[in-house]
Amino acid sequence: MSQPQPGEALQLVAGELQAIGQRLTYLGDLVQAQLQAQQQVPHYQASPAQQYQHVPPQQQVAPDQQAAAAQQTAPSQQSTGPEAGFAAAQQQDPAQQAGAPYPQPYPGLSHVPAPSARPAGTGLEPSRVLAWVGAGVTLLGVVFLLILAVQQDWLGPGARVAGGAVLAALLVAAGWWMHRRSVPEQPGAAGRIAGFALATTGFGALFLDVVAATALYDYLSVPAGLGVGLAVSVAGLALADRWRAQPLALGVVLSSAICAPLITWTVDSLLVSFLVLLQVAATPVQVRRGWAGLALAAGIPTVLATLAASVRGMWVNDTTLVASIFVAAVLGVAVAAITAAARPAADWTAISLLIAAPTPTFLAGPLMLERPAAGTIGGGMTALLLAIWAVGRFTPSFRNRLSTRFVAAVGGIAAVAAVQTTLVFLDSSSWGTALLCEALLLSVGAFVLRSGGVLLGATCYAAFGFLLTFIYELPITVLLWYHGGTGVRGMLAGLLIALVAVALPVAAVRIGKLAGLPESLLPWAASGLALLYGTASATMAACLLVHDARAGFLTAHILITLSWVVAAIALLLRGVRVKHLRIAGMVLIAVSLAKLLLFDLATLDGVARVIAFLCAGLILLAAGSAYARLLAKAKPAD
Repeated sequence: MSQPQPGEALQLVAGELQAIGQRLTYLGDLVQAQLQAQQQVPHYQASPAQQYQHVPPQQQVAPDQQAAAAQQTAPSQQSTGPEAGFAAAQQQDPAQQAGAPYPQPYPGLSHVPAPSARPAGTGLEPSRVLAWVGAGVTLLGVVFLLILAVQQDWLGPGARVAGGAVLAALLVAAGWWMHRRSVPEQPGAAGRIAGFALATTGFGALFLDVVAATALYDYLSVPAGLGVGLAVSVAGLALADRWRAQPLALGVVLSSAICAPLITWTVDSLLVSFLVLLQVAATPVQVRRGWAGLALAAGIPTVLATLAASVRGMWVNDTTLVASIFVAAVLGVAVAAITAAARPAADWTAISLLIAAPTPTFLAGPLMLERPAAGTIGGGMTALLLAIWAVGRFTPSFRNRLSTRFVAAVGGIAAVAAVQTTLVFLDSSSWGTALLCEALLLSVGAFVLRSGGVLLGATCYAAFGFLLTFIYELPITVLLWYHGGTGVRGMLAGLLIALVAVALPVAAVRIGKLAGLPESLLPWAASGLALLYGTASATMAACLLVHDARAGFLTAHILITLSWVVAAIALLLRGVRVKHLRIAGMVLIAVSLAKLLLFDLATLDGVARVIAFLCAGLILLAAGSAYARLLAKAKPAD
């Protein structure tokens, strides 16, 4: 290949520099257009590169192609030098022959998307801020006007209510007019935002006017006022649904919920009822549109109001308030279930509503009612939650629509409600027995259903029930010193402890949630200790029921020691081929001997001591010979 002449080399370098400059110009035009789009310039002048990009493919000729063509036609470039090869390469570029936009110097550069202007009003614009701030200030002005009219006795109550209704209607009409004037293709346009703000102010003012007419002036009876308030909120939310405007829906609900307490000046059953109406009216719209914010905006004020009403009930005896709190909780749970079934994507929103809704009833019952009535309310809430859990767990249609998380949350809240109902309905002396009964039932349910969640609930019930039983019904002093028996209640509590201590591990093994549990000794040790304590307490209570004297106390300890020895030997014999059973048997043998030497030797006297030691020794001798014969027949598999 011949070397280029000095003049030809300079010409080649000049062509390369010209091509690089054109590419840099193109990239600069792209950056400038992107900056203009980010600054939301409505009408910007298209850059030369963009003007070139929109030329039809048949008319697109890149500048370097034009230069190549000019070089081909120039007489000085008809030679076979390097510049001719460079021009030929430009002519043979298949992408340029196909009419691709200029330039394509590097892979991937041709895929840069054309800049597009973002719709106006999608950020925190001054017009949007001013519109919503103005709506809030106007609504507060309406509230303060109603309050000042009452304080200063301006006009009459009828004129105040009528004037508020007229003002609200004018605001709604102005919002409708502003919305009609706005451009439909611009969702964030200033006209639409102003329409939303005006409509929000109008519906909020009209709702407050209804509250004032019901709570302050008695122009409307409570049922009529609630009906009119429901109609107003439904109308506002229906308009938001028609306009597909979540800000309008949020504004209608929040403005009414926040300003209503300023009218009533107290948290009573009427205020709770109006807030419940807002939640009921918002449910169809939020389910239809999937607006999670609307569900929270309608549910949280109701929960806060019912919590405040529950605290207020400590000083006010109002059965109507209790009923309104319970109804609000039931409707909140129902709304959460409907949301979870209709909108699976709003799972966490439904779970939040589910957790918050029944909470006020947990306070209202103990604070405002006597024990039977409070227990009845708690039982009703527990039954409702269990019904929803059963439907979501066993009904095929709802099992496919309700998520596993929501069903588990319902079960957890039902367990909490059951505990609260148990503690409220029963006396403290029966708490442990009741919780142990519930733990046993849940253990059976976990065994049948093979449900890890039910097993977790059973474990929590068992731990709490054992703790309460240990404190109130079967203290350790019952086994250490004789001071009278615990009666049938103590024997029942001991048997329940023993049954639960057996049922929980059996259910866990069946479920398979505790695979590898033998390597973790703590759960097995806890179950074993509970089993020993329960059987010992039940034996002591039974012996003292037969003979309530020191002889009955001593007899019980003899039986306890011998039963432990027998149980240990049974584990050893069964554990010839199972290592873990052998370990458990050896541990129980050690515990039995420790009791025999440390406790029975010091506590028992006379014949009781002789009987305990002789029987324990003979049983151990017989067990040793039997165990030796079993080992000779079969080697244990470790």
